[in-house]
Amino acid sequence: MKEKLLLDSILLENTMASLKKKNYEAACMDTCQDALQYLADIIPREASIGVGGSRTLDQIGFFGAFHRDAYPHFIDRYEKGISPETKREREIQALSADVFVSSCNAISQTGELVLIDGGGNRCGGMTFGPKKRIVVAGINKIALDLAAALSLAQNRAAVMNNLRFNTGNPCTATGRCMNCASTNRICNITTILHRAIPAESILVLLVRKDLGF
Repeated sequence: MKEKLLLDSILLENTMASLKKKNYEAACMDTCQDALQYLADIIPREASIGVGGSRTLDQIGFFGAFHRDAYPHFIDRYEKGISPETKREREIQALSADVFVSSCNAISQTGELVLIDGGGNRCGGMTFGPKKRIVVAGINKIALDLAAALSLAQNRAAVMNNLRFNTGNPCTATGRCMNCASTNRICNITTILHRAIPAESILVLLVRKDLGF
């Protein structure tokens, strides 16, 4: 147990150092509660807030704390009963929000972020538009280098999402990405963030927990 904690600390410190060299802001929290409080402390109540689809945000309690009752300009793409057209309008609105909060599928120790999307709203929000972009990720998202991060995103996160949505795509039988041509394919856009542009416009908030996939 002691050795695992020491190794986690090394991974987190090395990854944060690489991220900072590449113009990201980086912070680390020990618990989900700490991460949620950190977000509450830095995101203004009056800010417009967009979100990308994220199991990680759900796990830290983000959607219980961030909603329109508490943050009047929260752009709620998950509101029950809205039409697909309204959901899309809100996803587009989120691309110019003051703050865009999401996770990613993998982070390399060398300081790259990897995202795989079905429709691209999360990739779009993380690359251009919002004034501040925040990535929340568990320690399980850290990989050795860019090649390992791409493999982790393709062969774990993507496969898990296909299983979650019961797509029936080939990866749900093989347990690994088959680069399929299925009409149900949900891994349509892969984005790699090599650096934060403008500098410090992206905050990577790492959590010393396994979160999302």
